[in-house]
Amino acid sequence: MEFSKLNQSRHKVTQFDGRKVTVDEVKAILSEAVLAPSAHNIQPWHFVIVDSQEMRLALSTAMHGKNAVQNEAAGATLVIFSDTDLPERVRDMVEIGADFLPVDHKADLLMKLPGMFEKFTAEQLAEYLALNIGLVSQNIVLAANNKGLKTNLILGFDKVKAKEVLAIEDRFQPELIITMGYSDEQGTASYRLPVDDITDVL
Repeated sequence: MEFSKLNQSRHKVTQFDGRKVTVDEVKAILSEAVLAPSAHNIQPWHFVIVDSQEMRLALSTAMHGKNAVQNEAAGATLVIFSDTDLPERVRDMVEIGADFLPVDHKADLLMKLPGMFEKFTAEQLAEYLALNIGLVSQNIVLAANNKGLKTNLILGFDKVKAKEVLAIEDRFQPELIITMGYSDEQGTASYRLPVDDITDVL
C-alpha cells in the first residue's frame, strides 16, 4: 500500500470479530516492524504473542476496564517489552549477529557501548527505552494495517501484574500492549494540529 494511504487509513479500532490472527501472521508483521530505526541499532525490544486462550484470559486480569474485553475478542494480542539490561543486549547482538557483523564492528560495540549504558541513570534508561519502543510500535501498527488488520495500542494495564502473568525474564519490562484483528469498524480520523502551528523555521 502506498505510504500516505497506509498512514492515513490507520485508526484505532477496539471492536474485533474474533477471527484468529495466527502466530505466523504476527511474526510476519514483526519481521517488517523490526526494520524500525533504533538508537545505536541496539533494538531493545522483546515481543510476547499471547496465543492461548488461557494466557489471554490471565492477561485480562492485568488490564483496566474495556481493555480486557477488547483483549479477549482480538485476533491476536502482542505485548511489547523493553530490555532494561542494555549491556547484555549488546553482548546478545554480537553473539546472535556473529556471522553478519564485521569483526572490527563487533569489537567496537563491545568496547564502547556496555560501559556507556552502565552509566545511565534510571531516568536516562527509561527515556532511551521509551523512544525505541515507540519507534517499533509505530511500525507494527502500520505493518498490520498493510495486511488488512486493525489495531489498538493499550497503555491502560498493570505492568507488574502483566509481567507476573507472562513470567518473562526479569530484565524485560512490559511497555505496551497491541491488540489486532479483523473488524468491520473502520475507526475515525483524530484531529491533528496543523504543521504550521507545531513547526518553527530558524
